[in-house]
Amino acid sequence: MRARIAAAQRDKRVSRLATKLAVTLARRDEALQRWDRRVGDVLVALTRGEHLTLDEAVAWSGITLTKREARRMRQLAESQSGEAPQSDPAE
Repeated sequence: MRARIAAAQRDKRVSRLATKLAVTLARRDEALQRWDRRVGDVLVALTRGEHLTLDEAVAWSGITLTKREARRMRQLAESQSGEAPQSDPAE
């Protein structure tokens, strides 16, 4: 009988922790998406507003960011702002 009670209590703890894990990961994903959007907004300003290529924008920042990541973030910002993504001939 004690073993069943202990197992049930453990199951409750595991269930609560698993739920907490899922919620925490969802919040992390939301935060990452917000930051990616912010980076994308700046990349849009540099590439569309200042007419830099994506490579130049990344080089000016001094950060390590692949062209693929930069393109994805810029497209995220454009898609969420309602702008139609444009293609850069210099890319």
